[in-house]
Amino acid sequence: MKINNISQLNTVKLGSIDNYSEETSKSTVSFSTFLNESLEKVSSLEKESEQYSLKLATGELENIHEAMIAAQKADIALQLTMQIRNKVLDAYREIMRMQI
Repeated sequence: MKINNISQLNTVKLGSIDNYSEETSKSTVSFSTFLNESLEKVSSLEKESEQYSLKLATGELENIHEAMIAAQKADIALQLTMQIRNKVLDAYREIMRMQI
């Protein structure tokens, strides 16, 4: 059985850790950007639904389907956002319960 030199293993690990830290910093920025964009989309869907509701109430919109579709899109987006928030809070609580 051949035993490898320990110094070769250290160089391999350090290189992989350096690459990992660079990838982690890039993904952190992109996740926050992704989260902000997603929240802005949910907000714009809610505003669009409100505009359709106003148009429907004032009689400017004759087709009720457009208002209902916009309202459903906003509702589904809000429900998804709430579910993601609940999962993140559950994960946070689980981490806080861990004993170190």
